[in-house]
Amino acid sequence: MPNERERRNTELTRHWEKAWNEDPDRMVDECYAPDCVVVNMFSGHTMRGREELRVIERAIKAFDGTRHMVITNMVASGDVVAVQADSIFGTYKGKGVAFLTYNDDGLIVSDHTYGADPSGASLPDSAGFAGKATA
Repeated sequence: MPNERERRNTELTRHWEKAWNEDPDRMVDECYAPDCVVVNMFSGHTMRGREELRVIERAIKAFDGTRHMVITNMVASGDVVAVQADSIFGTYKGKGVAFLTYNDDGLIVSDHTYGADPSGASLPDSAGFAGKATA
């Protein structure tokens, strides 16, 4: 049975889903800690802080403003919520998994996402890459 913190984190993850669907800037500001670390686990690209994450999120939104995510399963354990989701970009439909770690303030400090990015914004080898080269 989930404890109070796990219930809180599950509710925060539902808010993250809603904000991701509606406004990437709001999602970054409301859901992520200023010093967050977000990793695309397929490419290894790491974004540090809200501004680097904002660049990618804006590029993905510009690629397809109809982007939509539906969480299909969540498991909370302590400060971590494991999320399974369907992502829809126009006619592209993909599946993804994210591990979101929350701090005491209810903000995401670590996001490890496994999922395709059809825009190429978070894939350093693509022409659409919106971030810096990883070190």
